[in-house]
Amino acid sequence: MSYQKVLVDNTVCSRRFHMTFDSESKLQAHVEVACPHCGHVVFEAENHPTVKLVREENLVRTTSLSRNLVRECDFKDPYPAHK
Repeated sequence: MSYQKVLVDNTVCSRRFHMTFDSESKLQAHVEVACPHCGHVVFEAENHPTVKLVREENLVRTTSLSRNLVRECDFKDPYPAHK
């Protein structure tokens, strides 16, 4: 087994997603990982091993971003603002 790690940074909502996969596992026709907060796809690939989201964190350093960037966020606040 050879686990690989993929980092994806979302510069809109300032989140960093940590994903892993076993490079020796069976290839899937299509894999994707969605943000657990808004459902926007942050990683997708064709003919790739299954990818799992293992960690997410606040993106604190925008000067040292990963090579994989996402610039969209579909988060909707479920609580209306007080009037």
